[in-house]
Amino acid sequence: MTVATMKTNTWGFTCKLCKVLQTALVTFAMGAWAVGESIGRARAASELHRLGYTEEAKRLMLENK
Repeated sequence: MTVATMKTNTWGFTCKLCKVLQTALVTFAMGAWAVGESIGRARAASELHRLGYTEEAKRLMLENK
């Protein structure tokens, strides 16, 4: 096996590995963002309900953006 062949095979493997890691990190970040937004909405709705704005709290939780 020549050096050029080894370099090509190794480079192809590492590029695939980087792509898999990139996809995994992006998926994790998007999931964390969604969880954070959901928690924020729940806290805001809780405060609205506590202050007597029940309809606004309900609308906030049922709104799908």
